[in-house]
Amino acid sequence: MPVYEASNGTWYVKLSYIDEFGDRKYKTKRNLPTRGKARKWEDEFFIKLQEGESSDYLSFTVLSEHYIEWYSKRRKPSSIKTIKNYVNNHLDPYFKKMNVYRMSTKDILNFHDHMTNKMFRDKPLKKGYIQDVHTALSSILNHGVKFYDLKKNVAALAGNIENDETPSWDYWTLNEFEYFYNQVDDILIKTYYRLLFFSGLRHGELRALTWNDVNLIDGYVDINKTNYNGKVHTPKTKTSIRKVYIPKHVINLLHEYKIWYKSEKEYKDDYVVFGNFYKSYGESTIPKRYDKIMDEIDLKRIKTHEFRHSHASDCINRLRMDRETLAKRLGHSSSITIEKIYGHLYPSTEKDAILDL
Repeated sequence: MPVYEASNGTWYVKLSYIDEFGDRKYKTKRNLPTRGKARKWEDEFFIKLQEGESSDYLSFTVLSEHYIEWYSKRRKPSSIKTIKNYVNNHLDPYFKKMNVYRMSTKDILNFHDHMTNKMFRDKPLKKGYIQDVHTALSSILNHGVKFYDLKKNVAALAGNIENDETPSWDYWTLNEFEYFYNQVDDILIKTYYRLLFFSGLRHGELRALTWNDVNLIDGYVDINKTNYNGKVHTPKTKTSIRKVYIPKHVINLLHEYKIWYKSEKEYKDDYVVFGNFYKSYGESTIPKRYDKIMDEIDLKRIKTHEFRHSHASDCINRLRMDRETLAKRLGHSSSITIEKIYGHLYPSTEKDAILDL
C-alpha cells in the first residue's frame, strides 16, 4: 500500500488488513521521518502480522458448515439433529468468525469457562453435556485436519473438561414398577411399559417393532431398526442391532396382547406391534395416557427414557449383571459407556456386594 507525506513534512502509513476473525481492520501510523522509514514500518507490520497467523483464513462457521454437510451424508437423523444443536446453540455463537488456523488451546479453555458459567433455565449446564459439546468441537476441528490442512486439533490437545458429577436421572425399582403396573387396566399400556421396563429398549426401538421381530417361542425381540420422528431407520450403530431376551412373564403378556391385537385390528406379521398397520402411534400418544395414570396415583413420575435406566438399574442392583453383558443388552458398543452412565450403581468393593446378597 502507498505511504503518504503529511503537511508537516513527516510521512504516514494508512493500510487495511483482514484479522483472524475475518473482519477488515484499518491501521494508521503517523510522524515517520522519511518515506524509507514509512516503507520499513509498513513491511515490518505485515511481517509481524503474518508471523502470528497462517496465510490462510477459514472461519469456524465455514468449517462447521462443511463438517455438517459431510456428517449429514453419513449419520442418522437423530445424530445430525444433535450435532446441529451443539453448533447452532453453543459453538458457532462463540467461535463464529475465528480463524481456525489461529485457534489455540487457550481459546478452548476459555470456551470451557464460558460453557461452565452458562445458564439454562436458571441452572448451570451439566458437565456431561459440556463434554458432549466439546467432543463435537473436536470432531469439527479434526475434520479441518483431514480436509483443510489444519496443522493440529487444539480441542484434542486441550482435552475435555473433567466431570465429577453423578449422572442425574430417575428410575423405578421393581416394586415401584409393579405398583404402577397394577393400577393399569388397558392391555396396550400394560404391554408397552412392561416390555420397556424388562427389556431396556430405546423408545424408538420399541416403536419400530413389528410382529416379525417378536419371537414368542424363543423369548426375545429382534432389534434391527428404530423409529425417529415417525420415520423408520436402521439403528445408529451395529451394536444396536441385537436380540434382547425377555422374561417369561413378559412373553406371556405379549402373547395375550397379540390375541387382543388380532381381535381388534387388521393383523399382518410385518405390521407394527404398537400402532396401526405399518404406522406406529405418535411419539407422545402412549406417554400421554401414561401421564393420565400418573396423575391419579401416588408414585414419582419418570420419563419414558428412564424406563431404560430403570431396567439397567434393575440388572445391576438385583441381577448383578456385569458391565459387558449389560452393554450388549442395551446396544452399547463398549462397557465404558455403562461405566460412564451407571458406574455409580455398581458396588465399590467386594464387601459392599456381599452385604447386599
